[in-house]
Amino acid sequence: FKTPLTPIKLDIKDLADVIKELTSDQHLPCSVWYELGLQLGLYDDRLKDIKADYGESVERFRECMSAWLRGEDKVREKGGPSWSSLATALDTIDQKSIASYIRNKYL
Repeated sequence: FKTPLTPIKLDIKDLADVIKELTSDQHLPCSVWYELGLQLGLYDDRLKDIKADYGESVERFRECMSAWLRGEDKVREKGGPSWSSLATALDTIDQKSIASYIRNKYL
């Protein structure tokens, strides 16, 4: 269990954990990568580049999460890469049960 007193900031070293938590453990469909990326603060142009450069939604999801964890575009304005900002973005794209799970486990 994790009960932090301050929000845990995430970075690129957490990529495997974040992807495992969302896809393997919570079965978030990788196909939501674009919508999730926008809510996390990534620019439309960056997401279009990811779409052009990667064919599979699994690869696109990984690159989207990677850009988020690196704090690209306006990610910092959306709270930076953290479990809290991830939960907020998941709520916004109607993945409320996964958002609740993240909040209960990490916040």
